[in-house]
Amino acid sequence: MEKQEIIKREMFNIIANLKANQNINGEMANESIANMARELEKTAADLMLYSPEEVMLKVKKDYFEAVDTEALIAPGMAAVIEDSKDHIYLAKYDGNIGDETQTLVSKDTRFDYASITKLFTVLEALKLNQDGLFDIHQIIAEIDRSPYKTLNITVADILRFKYELQTRGRIDEPGITTAQFFRKLLRPKVGLNSHTYSDIPFIIAKTLMPNSRKFFTDYYNELGLLSVGYDTSGTITGGYDFEAVADEKARQMMRLGIQPGHAGLFGTADDLIGVFDSLNKGFLSQDSLDMMLSPGTDEKYAPKFDSEGREIGLKPINRGMGVYIEHPEGLRVGEVIPGLSKYAFAITGFTGGYAAYDLKNGFSSVILANPLTIAATNAKVLVNKVPENNRYLLNKDGQPFAAGTVIVSNYDGRKNINIYTPEMQHIEYRAYTNILNSLKLQQIYTLLKLRLTKRVALALANSDLLVEHINEEYRGGKKF
Repeated sequence: MEKQEIIKREMFNIIANLKANQNINGEMANESIANMARELEKTAADLMLYSPEEVMLKVKKDYFEAVDTEALIAPGMAAVIEDSKDHIYLAKYDGNIGDETQTLVSKDTRFDYASITKLFTVLEALKLNQDGLFDIHQIIAEIDRSPYKTLNITVADILRFKYELQTRGRIDEPGITTAQFFRKLLRPKVGLNSHTYSDIPFIIAKTLMPNSRKFFTDYYNELGLLSVGYDTSGTITGGYDFEAVADEKARQMMRLGIQPGHAGLFGTADDLIGVFDSLNKGFLSQDSLDMMLSPGTDEKYAPKFDSEGREIGLKPINRGMGVYIEHPEGLRVGEVIPGLSKYAFAITGFTGGYAAYDLKNGFSSVILANPLTIAATNAKVLVNKVPENNRYLLNKDGQPFAAGTVIVSNYDGRKNINIYTPEMQHIEYRAYTNILNSLKLQQIYTLLKLRLTKRVALALANSDLLVEHINEEYRGGKKF
């Protein structure tokens, strides 16, 4: 078979599989797959002119350039992608961990996961349920030794954000005692705004799980996530002291000796890739995965109410148990790239963390950044200018910022990126995780390009020798 025919065949197969696995049909999802096809066409054209090894190096260089550009607005970044079907792994570390030692970020650097912790709480709850040790479908008020006597709803539903839970006052007030903390937490009120993002369900669920600390250790050892934990030992971004945890509620709970389920975990980028690998290997059953990725309703929108109880519009239903799932409006309302499978999901953390998985298509994508929310980092406001060759730092309309655009990275209570013209006129005010959208797309495109290149290489070489060379190049000698 001629080279051109091989390239066309492999490209067709990749796009055909994406279409076959597609979860949501519609203009945005179809356009997203069309964009993936256009990206693959560029690689296909390169493969006609150059060897697969040369093309692979080009794809790798382009990806590293994208990471380096995004890393301009963070003290340190780890970006890792993996294709579990074609055994491809690519990691990039940029910058330092943000302390006075100027230690460079590496594969061993542990990041504050922030709300990515919610994924681990869900994994724990589903695994306990699967093993018959904790019934997530039981009414919370009826669980043995449950202190939440007013909650006639299930653990499964609160983990899906199905009900708005309001505590009796803030539980992260400075100086709060353990008694005051639980007095405010134990009688939550169910509000009108269903499917509303909140930390409270995960705090409650974690306190209900039996022997939570033991199972946390056992299950995460089984997952092979030996770096994941609440301790701040090792090389940690922003790891100045115990207060390195960015989330106020998690800090308060840890001071009181309470293990939080909504935030507070530290771990590496490879640990999050390890979650994906373990799910691929059956850590959770198919039924458990289906539960995690179900919002508990077929509706895509829910009514939104104001403080007076008046309906004021609709909001998207874009989450399963703790994680984002695909929505027809795409990245505008969620974190899952349109056009992927029903087993695609994502989780984010306020400190700049992102992990996305597509178990059906075999893609995993992780971006971790230095926490920008703690006092020690606030003192190090980062000011950077967008480079002339910028293709990846994009504005809200998806267009590249002009050369010389000034980006100020700091924290002011809610959002942490301010963007100015070269003349210092204010343009935008955004959360760090929002500005990463172009890199999220680039990670998927890169995986697809590497998949195509490797398949073409195998077909042309008709040998395992090139496979071994590629794995050496991209995994540092480690084989899958």
